[in-house]
Amino acid sequence: MRRFPFALLAALSCLSTAACGQDAVEHFDTTYNSLTVERRGDIVELRARFRGSEALESAVDLSDPLRLVVAYTRSLYGALFLQPQPKRVLMVGLGGAGFHRLFAEAYPQALLQTVELDPMVFELCRNRMQFKPTANTPVSIMDGRMFIKRNREQWDWLILDAFRGDFVPPHLKTEEFYRECAARLSDRGVFVSNLHATSDLYFSDLKTIQAVFPQVVLFGVDGRGNVIACAVKYRDPVITDPTKWPAPASLSLPAFAGRLDLEKVRAEVIPIPVNDVARGRVLSDDFAPVEFLNAAKTNNVGR
Repeated sequence: MRRFPFALLAALSCLSTAACGQDAVEHFDTTYNSLTVERRGDIVELRARFRGSEALESAVDLSDPLRLVVAYTRSLYGALFLQPQPKRVLMVGLGGAGFHRLFAEAYPQALLQTVELDPMVFELCRNRMQFKPTANTPVSIMDGRMFIKRNREQWDWLILDAFRGDFVPPHLKTEEFYRECAARLSDRGVFVSNLHATSDLYFSDLKTIQAVFPQVVLFGVDGRGNVIACAVKYRDPVITDPTKWPAPASLSLPAFAGRLDLEKVRAEVIPIPVNDVARGRVLSDDFAPVEFLNAAKTNNVGR
């Protein structure tokens, strides 16, 4: 584990009101992020400040840490319909560990390995959002693509949820990277990516994913423009027909009660926007204008 300078640890001590359980807003600037942590009662939010705006990264209810406060974290569990026995899960991007706590409770024998680039995110997650890593929920501090390139293990779910505000590093958006992810999936593994459907980048995202994965299913998340893409590297059996998926009741676990409604998750399935995707471009290590496409809103005149 990387050692942290004394000044950083001191800044995260219980001298602050947020760490001591009082309502507060705190700001942290790091090499990689400008972060805001806000506590209101039992709700703690982690937000990223980027280009004059703030984007919600994660949130936790300290009175019920298993509750999935941010809507898209519920939709990530759509992967259960494609691979219902996630024994080994790799997640790129920690945030506030909003997904992790319920997963660890529901699947106590499973491994949930997380890769996070920013050590401050990890420290805030532990000290402000009360995440307690265990042997089954370890966190590695390094670049996600580098981890996937070096780590030769196989994963049942590989979740990509690495954002800086509404921006994703270009090297995590390319065909070459997605091929590296596919190589790390088990035979029936699922690649899961949190996408923003609010700009033209979305269509290039989908076209690039389809260039690698022959089957893709989309879950549309109400409210914030998120779409969860689940993709597999096999063609048979066909996974794009929800009527052939396992019944939600057969996948439900005691930990999900009152927190995760798989019937609602299945109802979020949306079609792939074929015509718009056809006009997109496959992103590659040599061509990945992520910031330009992210700025090109889908409702721009003359797209």
